[in-house]
Amino acid sequence: MARPTGVGTDEVRRANLSTILQTVHRHGPTTRAELTRQLGLNRSTIGGLTGELQALGLVSEETAVQAGRSGRPSHLVVPRADNLVATVDLGVDRIAAAVVGLGGEVLERRTRLHQRGEHDVDHVVESVAQMVEELLAACAGARCFGVGVAVPGAIRAEDGMVQFAPNLGWTREPFTERLGERLGRPVTAGNDANLGVIAEHLRGAAAGFTHAAYLAGSVGVGGGFLVDGVPLGGSAGYAGEVGHLQVDATGPQCRCGATGCWEMKVGENRLLQLAGRLPGGGPSAVAEVIAAARAGDERAAASLADVATWIGAGLRAVINLFNPDVIVLGGALAQVWDVEADTINAAVERSALLAPRGEVTITASRLGGESPLVGAAEMAFNPVLEDPQALACAAGPATTRLASPRR
Repeated sequence: MARPTGVGTDEVRRANLSTILQTVHRHGPTTRAELTRQLGLNRSTIGGLTGELQALGLVSEETAVQAGRSGRPSHLVVPRADNLVATVDLGVDRIAAAVVGLGGEVLERRTRLHQRGEHDVDHVVESVAQMVEELLAACAGARCFGVGVAVPGAIRAEDGMVQFAPNLGWTREPFTERLGERLGRPVTAGNDANLGVIAEHLRGAAAGFTHAAYLAGSVGVGGGFLVDGVPLGGSAGYAGEVGHLQVDATGPQCRCGATGCWEMKVGENRLLQLAGRLPGGGPSAVAEVIAAARAGDERAAASLADVATWIGAGLRAVINLFNPDVIVLGGALAQVWDVEADTINAAVERSALLAPRGEVTITASRLGGESPLVGAAEMAFNPVLEDPQALACAAGPATTRLASPRR
Protein backbone atom coordinates (compact mmCIF):
# COMPACT_ATOMS: atom_id res chain seq x y z
CA MET A 1 0.00 0.00 0.00
CA ALA A 2 1.32 3.40 -0.94
CA ARG A 3 1.99 5.59 2.06
CA PRO A 4 1.19 9.29 1.55
CA THR A 5 3.73 11.90 2.46
CA GLY A 6 3.23 15.36 3.87
CA VAL A 7 0.12 14.52 5.94
CA GLY A 8 0.59 15.34 9.60
CA THR A 9 -1.82 13.00 11.39
CA ASP A 10 -3.96 9.94 10.75
CA GLU A 11 -7.06 12.08 11.20
CA VAL A 12 -5.96 14.59 8.57
CA ARG A 13 -5.01 11.75 6.24
CA ARG A 14 -8.43 10.13 6.64
CA ALA A 15 -10.10 13.49 5.97
CA ASN A 16 -8.07 13.97 2.78
CA LEU A 17 -8.81 10.45 1.57
CA SER A 18 -12.48 11.10 2.23
CA THR A 19 -12.44 14.39 0.32
CA ILE A 20 -10.79 12.82 -2.72
CA LEU A 21 -13.17 9.85 -2.77
CA GLN A 22 -16.24 12.06 -2.33
CA THR A 23 -15.06 14.31 -5.15
CA VAL A 24 -14.67 11.53 -7.71
CA HIS A 25 -17.85 9.81 -6.52
CA ARG A 26 -20.02 12.91 -6.85
CA HIS A 27 -18.34 14.73 -9.73
CA GLY A 28 -16.83 11.91 -11.76
CA PRO A 29 -13.24 11.33 -12.90
CA THR A 30 -11.00 14.16 -11.70
CA THR A 31 -7.39 14.96 -12.51
CA ARG A 32 -4.72 14.97 -9.84
CA ALA A 33 -4.05 18.57 -10.79
CA GLU A 34 -7.65 19.54 -9.95
CA LEU A 35 -7.49 17.62 -6.68
CA THR A 36 -4.28 19.46 -5.84
CA ARG A 37 -6.07 22.78 -6.33
CA GLN A 38 -9.13 21.72 -4.35
CA LEU A 39 -7.27 20.35 -1.33
CA GLY A 40 -4.39 22.84 -1.34
CA LEU A 41 -1.81 20.05 -1.03
CA ASN A 42 1.31 19.43 -3.04
CA ARG A 43 1.46 17.02 -5.97
CA SER A 44 3.42 14.34 -4.17
CA THR A 45 0.95 14.27 -1.29
CA ILE A 46 -1.99 13.97 -3.71
CA GLY A 47 -0.14 11.18 -5.50
CA GLY A 48 0.34 9.33 -2.23
CA LEU A 49 -3.31 9.70 -1.26
CA THR A 50 -4.65 8.57 -4.63
CA GLY A 51 -2.16 5.71 -4.53
CA GLU A 52 -3.65 4.60 -1.22
CA LEU A 53 -7.16 4.73 -2.64
CA GLN A 54 -5.92 2.65 -5.58
CA ALA A 55 -4.44 0.09 -3.21
CA LEU A 56 -7.79 -0.09 -1.43
CA GLY A 57 -9.46 -0.86 -4.76
CA LEU A 58 -11.64 2.24 -4.67
CA VAL A 59 -10.24 4.18 -7.62
CA SER A 60 -8.14 3.62 -10.70
CA GLU A 61 -5.90 6.06 -12.53
CA GLU A 62 -5.79 6.85 -16.22
CA THR A 63 -3.78 9.30 -18.25
CA ALA A 64 -5.81 12.43 -18.92
CA VAL A 65 -5.70 13.65 -22.52
CA GLN A 66 -5.15 17.41 -22.51
CA ALA A 67 -5.48 18.75 -26.03
CA GLY A 68 -3.25 21.64 -26.95
CA ARG A 69 -1.16 21.46 -23.77
CA SER A 70 2.47 20.50 -23.48
CA GLY A 71 4.28 19.02 -20.52
CA ARG A 72 3.61 16.02 -18.36
CA PRO A 73 -0.02 14.78 -18.67
CA SER A 74 -2.09 14.70 -15.50
CA HIS A 75 -3.36 11.48 -14.02
CA LEU A 76 -7.15 11.08 -14.01
CA VAL A 77 -8.57 9.58 -10.80
CA VAL A 78 -11.59 7.42 -11.64
CA PRO A 79 -14.07 5.81 -9.19
CA ARG A 80 -14.24 2.04 -9.56
CA ALA A 81 -17.81 0.91 -10.18
CA ASP A 82 -17.08 -2.58 -8.85
CA ASN A 83 -17.54 -1.00 -5.43
CA LEU A 84 -21.29 -0.76 -5.05
CA VAL A 85 -24.32 -0.56 -2.82
CA ALA A 86 -27.82 -1.92 -3.17
CA THR A 87 -30.58 0.65 -2.97
CA VAL A 88 -34.32 0.19 -2.50
CA ASP A 89 -37.35 2.49 -2.73
CA LEU A 90 -40.47 1.17 -0.99
CA GLY A 91 -43.26 2.84 -2.93
CA VAL A 92 -46.95 2.66 -2.18
CA ASP A 93 -47.54 0.61 -5.34
CA ARG A 94 -44.14 -0.85 -6.15
CA ILE A 95 -40.71 -1.77 -4.87
CA ALA A 96 -37.81 -0.43 -6.95
CA ALA A 97 -34.32 -1.79 -6.30
CA ALA A 98 -30.97 -1.21 -7.93
CA VAL A 99 -27.26 -1.62 -7.49
CA VAL A 100 -25.28 1.59 -7.87
CA GLY A 101 -21.56 1.72 -8.41
CA LEU A 102 -19.16 4.17 -6.84
CA GLY A 103 -19.53 7.24 -9.02
CA GLY A 104 -23.33 7.02 -9.02
CA GLU A 105 -24.00 4.86 -12.07
CA VAL A 106 -26.94 2.44 -11.89
CA LEU A 107 -25.60 -0.98 -12.88
CA GLU A 108 -28.67 -3.21 -12.47
CA ARG A 109 -32.25 -2.61 -11.40
CA ARG A 110 -35.51 -4.44 -10.67
CA THR A 111 -39.12 -3.34 -10.07
CA ARG A 112 -41.97 -5.29 -8.51
CA LEU A 113 -45.51 -3.91 -8.59
CA HIS A 114 -47.98 -4.49 -5.78
CA GLN A 115 -51.42 -3.30 -4.74
CA ARG A 116 -51.71 -0.10 -2.76
CA GLY A 117 -52.65 -0.54 0.87
CA GLU A 118 -51.31 -2.25 3.97
CA HIS A 119 -48.55 -4.84 3.61
CA ASP A 120 -47.23 -7.39 6.09
CA VAL A 121 -43.68 -6.46 7.11
CA ASP A 122 -42.33 -10.00 6.87
CA HIS A 123 -43.53 -10.35 3.28
CA VAL A 124 -42.02 -7.00 2.34
CA VAL A 125 -38.69 -7.99 3.92
CA GLU A 126 -38.65 -11.23 1.94
CA SER A 127 -39.58 -9.53 -1.33
CA VAL A 128 -36.91 -6.84 -0.89
CA ALA A 129 -34.30 -9.43 0.11
CA GLN A 130 -35.01 -11.51 -2.99
CA MET A 131 -34.63 -8.47 -5.23
CA VAL A 132 -31.37 -7.41 -3.59
CA GLU A 133 -29.93 -10.92 -3.83
CA GLU A 134 -30.85 -11.15 -7.52
CA LEU A 135 -29.18 -7.81 -8.20
CA LEU A 136 -25.99 -8.70 -6.33
CA ALA A 137 -25.82 -12.08 -8.08
CA ALA A 138 -25.83 -10.22 -11.40
CA CYS A 139 -22.78 -8.27 -10.18
CA ALA A 140 -20.74 -11.24 -8.98
CA GLY A 141 -17.21 -10.33 -7.90
CA ALA A 142 -18.07 -6.75 -6.97
CA ARG A 143 -17.73 -5.44 -3.42
CA CYS A 144 -20.98 -4.42 -1.72
CA PHE A 145 -20.76 -1.88 1.10
CA GLY A 146 -24.36 -2.22 2.23
CA VAL A 147 -28.02 -1.60 1.48
CA GLY A 148 -29.93 1.69 1.67
CA VAL A 149 -33.73 1.78 1.79
CA ALA A 150 -36.11 4.70 1.26
CA VAL A 151 -39.35 4.29 3.23
CA PRO A 152 -42.48 6.47 2.97
CA GLY A 153 -42.74 7.10 6.69
CA ALA A 154 -41.12 8.34 9.88
CA ILE A 155 -37.84 6.51 10.57
CA ARG A 156 -36.13 6.62 13.96
CA ALA A 157 -32.58 7.80 13.32
CA GLU A 158 -30.83 5.73 15.99
CA ASP A 159 -31.88 2.28 14.76
CA GLY A 160 -33.98 2.59 11.61
CA MET A 161 -37.23 1.67 13.35
CA VAL A 162 -40.21 2.55 11.14
CA GLN A 163 -42.27 4.45 13.66
CA PHE A 164 -45.15 5.33 11.36
CA ALA A 165 -45.75 4.57 7.69
CA PRO A 166 -49.52 5.05 7.24
CA ASN A 167 -49.58 4.25 3.53
CA LEU A 168 -47.99 0.86 4.27
CA GLY A 169 -49.99 0.29 7.43
CA TRP A 170 -46.89 0.14 9.65
CA THR A 171 -46.46 1.37 13.22
CA ARG A 172 -43.27 0.71 15.19
CA GLU A 173 -42.01 -1.95 12.81
CA PRO A 174 -38.30 -3.01 13.02
CA PHE A 175 -38.11 -3.33 9.23
CA THR A 176 -34.48 -2.25 8.97
CA GLU A 177 -33.28 -4.73 11.58
CA ARG A 178 -35.24 -7.59 10.01
CA LEU A 179 -33.93 -6.89 6.52
CA GLY A 180 -30.36 -6.71 7.81
CA GLU A 181 -30.76 -10.07 9.53
CA ARG A 182 -32.31 -11.61 6.40
CA LEU A 183 -29.55 -10.36 4.10
CA GLY A 184 -26.64 -10.65 6.51
CA ARG A 185 -25.50 -7.21 5.40
CA PRO A 186 -25.55 -3.70 6.89
CA VAL A 187 -28.86 -1.99 6.10
CA THR A 188 -29.74 1.66 6.66
CA ALA A 189 -33.18 3.17 6.12
CA GLY A 190 -34.38 6.73 5.78
CA ASN A 191 -37.50 8.69 5.00
CA ASP A 192 -37.98 8.83 1.23
CA ALA A 193 -38.35 12.62 1.09
CA ASN A 194 -35.30 13.19 3.31
CA LEU A 195 -33.31 11.03 0.93
CA GLY A 196 -34.90 12.80 -2.03
CA VAL A 197 -33.57 16.21 -0.97
CA ILE A 198 -30.07 14.74 -0.59
CA ALA A 199 -30.26 13.25 -4.08
CA GLU A 200 -31.54 16.46 -5.64
CA HIS A 201 -28.84 18.46 -3.83
CA LEU A 202 -26.00 16.19 -4.95
CA ARG A 203 -27.18 15.22 -8.42
CA GLY A 204 -30.39 17.03 -9.29
CA ALA A 205 -32.37 20.27 -9.35
CA ALA A 206 -31.14 21.54 -5.95
CA ALA A 207 -27.44 21.36 -6.88
CA GLY A 208 -25.68 24.56 -5.85
CA PHE A 209 -28.30 25.52 -3.25
CA THR A 210 -27.67 25.32 0.50
CA HIS A 211 -31.27 25.83 1.66
CA ALA A 212 -33.54 23.43 -0.19
CA ALA A 213 -36.88 21.68 0.18
CA TYR A 214 -37.92 18.53 -1.65
CA LEU A 215 -41.66 17.81 -1.64
CA ALA A 216 -43.08 14.72 -3.29
CA GLY A 217 -46.69 13.64 -3.53
CA SER A 218 -48.44 10.38 -4.31
CA VAL A 219 -51.02 9.02 -1.86
CA GLY A 220 -49.37 11.24 0.77
CA VAL A 221 -46.95 14.16 0.71
CA GLY A 222 -43.42 13.88 2.08
CA GLY A 223 -40.94 16.67 2.71
CA GLY A 224 -37.17 16.71 3.01
CA PHE A 225 -35.18 19.82 3.91
CA LEU A 226 -31.61 21.01 3.64
CA VAL A 227 -30.72 23.82 6.05
CA ASP A 228 -27.40 25.56 5.41
CA GLY A 229 -26.27 22.46 3.55
CA VAL A 230 -27.22 20.04 6.34
CA PRO A 231 -30.22 17.66 6.15
CA LEU A 232 -32.89 18.56 8.71
CA GLY A 233 -33.58 15.49 10.84
CA GLY A 234 -34.88 16.73 14.18
CA SER A 235 -34.06 15.21 17.55
CA ALA A 236 -35.12 11.67 16.57
CA GLY A 237 -35.14 11.92 12.77
CA TYR A 238 -38.82 12.70 12.24
CA ALA A 239 -38.60 16.29 10.97
CA GLY A 240 -40.23 17.24 7.68
CA GLU A 241 -43.69 15.67 7.90
CA VAL A 242 -45.23 18.57 6.00
CA GLY A 243 -47.94 16.39 4.53
CA HIS A 244 -49.64 16.67 7.91
CA LEU A 245 -49.65 20.46 8.10
CA GLN A 246 -53.24 21.56 8.60
CA VAL A 247 -54.35 23.69 5.66
CA ASP A 248 -58.14 23.32 5.92
CA ALA A 249 -59.85 23.16 9.32
CA THR A 250 -63.09 21.99 7.67
CA GLY A 251 -61.64 18.65 6.61
CA PRO A 252 -61.40 16.00 5.39
CA GLN A 253 -60.10 13.69 8.11
CA CYS A 254 -56.62 12.31 7.50
CA ARG A 255 -55.32 8.78 8.08
CA CYS A 256 -53.17 10.23 10.86
CA GLY A 257 -56.32 11.17 12.80
CA ALA A 258 -56.11 14.93 12.26
CA THR A 259 -58.39 17.07 10.11
CA GLY A 260 -57.54 18.96 6.93
CA CYS A 261 -53.94 17.78 6.44
CA TRP A 262 -52.23 19.09 3.31
CA GLU A 263 -51.81 15.66 1.74
CA MET A 264 -55.58 15.12 1.90
CA LYS A 265 -56.03 18.19 -0.33
CA VAL A 266 -53.29 17.54 -2.90
CA GLY A 267 -52.68 13.78 -3.05
CA GLU A 268 -53.23 11.74 -6.22
CA ASN A 269 -56.49 10.27 -4.95
CA ARG A 270 -57.92 13.69 -4.18
CA LEU A 271 -57.23 14.82 -7.74
CA LEU A 272 -58.68 11.65 -9.24
CA GLN A 273 -61.84 11.78 -7.17
CA LEU A 274 -62.46 15.44 -7.99
CA ALA A 275 -62.06 14.56 -11.67
CA GLY A 276 -64.61 11.74 -11.37
CA ARG A 277 -62.03 8.94 -11.59
CA LEU A 278 -61.49 5.96 -9.31
CA PRO A 279 -58.65 6.36 -6.79
CA GLY A 280 -55.44 4.37 -6.90
CA GLY A 281 -54.38 4.84 -10.49
CA GLY A 282 -51.01 6.39 -9.71
CA PRO A 283 -48.96 8.67 -12.00
CA SER A 284 -50.52 7.30 -15.19
CA ALA A 285 -54.01 8.16 -13.93
CA VAL A 286 -52.84 11.69 -13.03
CA ALA A 287 -51.40 12.02 -16.53
CA GLU A 288 -54.77 10.94 -17.98
CA VAL A 289 -56.58 13.68 -16.04
CA ILE A 290 -54.06 16.24 -17.30
CA ALA A 291 -54.55 15.04 -20.89
CA ALA A 292 -58.33 15.19 -20.47
CA ALA A 293 -58.15 18.75 -19.12
CA ARG A 294 -56.07 19.81 -22.11
CA ALA A 295 -58.64 18.20 -24.40
CA GLY A 296 -61.44 20.31 -22.90
CA ASP A 297 -62.76 18.16 -20.01
CA GLU A 298 -64.05 20.87 -17.66
CA ARG A 299 -64.28 18.63 -14.62
CA ALA A 300 -60.68 17.47 -15.08
CA ALA A 301 -59.54 21.08 -15.51
CA ALA A 302 -61.42 22.15 -12.36
CA SER A 303 -59.85 19.32 -10.36
CA LEU A 304 -56.37 20.39 -11.43
CA ALA A 305 -57.07 24.01 -10.51
CA ASP A 306 -58.41 23.01 -7.09
CA VAL A 307 -55.42 20.81 -6.27
CA ALA A 308 -53.00 23.42 -7.63
CA THR A 309 -54.51 26.06 -5.34
CA TRP A 310 -54.02 23.81 -2.31
CA ILE A 311 -50.48 22.98 -3.43
CA GLY A 312 -49.79 26.70 -3.40
CA ALA A 313 -51.30 27.05 0.08
CA GLY A 314 -48.97 24.38 1.41
CA LEU A 315 -45.94 25.80 -0.37
CA ARG A 316 -46.71 29.17 1.18
CA ALA A 317 -46.44 27.57 4.63
CA VAL A 318 -43.21 25.80 3.67
CA ILE A 319 -41.67 29.06 2.44
CA ASN A 320 -42.69 30.92 5.57
CA LEU A 321 -41.42 28.16 7.88
CA PHE A 322 -38.13 27.23 6.20
CA ASN A 323 -37.18 30.14 3.92
CA PRO A 324 -35.59 27.87 1.27
CA ASP A 325 -33.65 28.99 -1.79
CA VAL A 326 -35.28 26.28 -3.90
CA ILE A 327 -38.28 23.98 -3.67
CA VAL A 328 -38.07 20.82 -5.76
CA LEU A 329 -41.37 19.09 -6.52
CA GLY A 330 -41.66 15.37 -7.20
CA GLY A 331 -44.39 12.86 -7.97
CA ALA A 332 -47.93 14.16 -8.50
CA LEU A 333 -46.90 17.61 -7.27
CA ALA A 334 -44.46 17.88 -10.18
CA GLN A 335 -47.10 16.66 -12.64
CA VAL A 336 -49.53 19.36 -11.52
CA TRP A 337 -46.80 22.02 -11.44
CA ASP A 338 -45.98 21.34 -15.08
CA VAL A 339 -49.50 22.39 -16.15
CA GLU A 340 -50.71 24.66 -13.34
CA ALA A 341 -47.61 26.66 -12.35
CA ASP A 342 -49.48 29.96 -12.67
CA THR A 343 -52.27 28.80 -10.33
CA ILE A 344 -49.75 27.52 -7.80
CA ASN A 345 -47.71 30.73 -7.95
CA ALA A 346 -50.84 32.85 -7.47
CA ALA A 347 -51.73 30.88 -4.33
CA VAL A 348 -48.18 31.19 -2.99
CA GLU A 349 -48.10 34.95 -3.54
CA ARG A 350 -51.20 35.61 -1.46
CA SER A 351 -49.09 35.65 1.71
CA ALA A 352 -45.37 36.01 1.12
CA LEU A 353 -44.45 37.28 4.60
CA LEU A 354 -40.66 37.65 4.93
CA ALA A 355 -39.70 35.64 1.84
CA PRO A 356 -41.14 37.09 -1.40
CA ARG A 357 -42.03 34.52 -4.04
CA GLY A 358 -39.35 35.95 -6.31
CA GLU A 359 -36.62 34.87 -3.89
CA VAL A 360 -37.62 31.20 -4.07
CA THR A 361 -37.05 28.95 -7.07
CA ILE A 362 -39.81 26.36 -7.53
CA THR A 363 -39.01 23.60 -9.99
CA ALA A 364 -39.81 20.01 -10.88
CA SER A 365 -37.40 17.28 -9.84
CA ARG A 366 -34.56 16.67 -12.27
CA LEU A 367 -34.31 13.04 -11.14
CA GLY A 368 -38.03 12.34 -11.41
CA GLY A 369 -39.15 9.26 -9.52
CA GLU A 370 -35.55 8.21 -8.97
CA SER A 371 -34.80 10.76 -6.23
CA PRO A 372 -35.44 8.48 -3.20
CA LEU A 373 -33.57 5.60 -4.86
CA VAL A 374 -30.55 7.82 -5.59
CA GLY A 375 -30.68 9.27 -2.07
CA ALA A 376 -30.77 5.80 -0.52
CA ALA A 377 -27.66 4.89 -2.51
CA GLU A 378 -25.86 7.98 -1.22
CA MET A 379 -26.86 7.06 2.34
CA ALA A 380 -25.45 3.55 1.91
CA PHE A 381 -22.21 4.88 0.41
CA ASN A 382 -21.73 7.47 3.15
CA PRO A 383 -19.72 5.29 5.61
CA VAL A 384 -17.06 4.41 3.04
CA LEU A 385 -16.98 7.98 1.74
CA GLU A 386 -16.39 9.21 5.30
CA ASP A 387 -13.67 6.67 6.15
CA PRO A 388 -12.44 4.90 3.00
CA GLN A 389 -9.68 2.90 4.63
CA ALA A 390 -11.72 1.41 7.48
CA LEU A 391 -14.75 0.49 5.38
CA ALA A 392 -12.86 -0.75 2.33
CA CYS A 393 -10.68 -3.02 4.46
CA ALA A 394 -13.71 -4.34 6.37
CA ALA A 395 -15.65 -5.11 3.19
CA GLY A 396 -12.76 -6.96 1.56
CA PRO A 397 -11.51 -6.69 -2.02
CA ALA A 398 -13.52 -6.43 -5.21
CA THR A 399 -12.27 -9.44 -7.15
CA THR A 400 -13.31 -8.51 -10.67
CA ARG A 401 -14.30 -5.52 -12.70
CA LEU A 402 -17.96 -5.35 -13.72
CA ALA A 403 -19.17 -5.79 -17.25
CA SER A 404 -20.82 -2.92 -19.06
CA PRO A 405 -23.85 -1.60 -17.15
CA ARG A 406 -27.24 -3.03 -18.09
CA ARG A 407 -30.23 -0.74 -17.86
